[in-house]
Amino acid sequence: YYAVMSRNLSHIVYYAKDTVFNEAWIEVFNQFDYLFISGKAPIMKAMAPSLPHLMMDRLEFMKSTVFKKDDDVAYDNIKVLENEIDAEGVYQLLNGIEELESVRKKTKEEFIQYLLDNSGDNGTTVFIEEEGKVIASASAVGETRKTAMIVGVGTHPDERQRGLGKTVLHYLVDLYVNKKHKTLCLYYDDERAGALYEKLGFVKIDDWIMLIPKHD
Repeated sequence: YYAVMSRNLSHIVYYAKDTVFNEAWIEVFNQFDYLFISGKAPIMKAMAPSLPHLMMDRLEFMKSTVFKKDDDVAYDNIKVLENEIDAEGVYQLLNGIEELESVRKKTKEEFIQYLLDNSGDNGTTVFIEEEGKVIASASAVGETRKTAMIVGVGTHPDERQRGLGKTVLHYLVDLYVNKKHKTLCLYYDDERAGALYEKLGFVKIDDWIMLIPKHD
């Protein structure tokens, strides 16, 4: 029996060779302040009865290994997060986006440190700034020799329909797939986001389930 977990901020990803869940993992999970646990659907369905305070929420899981750059998408206004000031600007943007609830589960300081920890050899956050305010950003985190995970894709509500989200995503996918020759992964539960990811060359690889706290 083989199993492994990884933690990215408040998110635990769990993988096991078999679908039989060993409840000894619960003690391991409880060592961390996690918001949700995710994994392949059969494995999560086996785990769910052992975690009755959590409920299942289905996601789509995708990957990209091929990307054709669109020459009509310009990268001139893209900035790469390098320091705490950049990280604070990205935090202010993402913290104000209603859909990105997980951002608000950490303090400002914790989230800024998370962005900095996932910079350099560990990942890349890019953003677009106008008049001193970050208005769009996206991150590739948990970078390894072969992969990275896309998270935190967001555009300020007042600046949507301008293609800014598309621009930051294009930059990251081009960087990782074409220049670093790595596989990018992501998960989503919004059909509108899924349509964008498919246009970028992402393909579905698995049914994915997230275990999240039950509503009161």
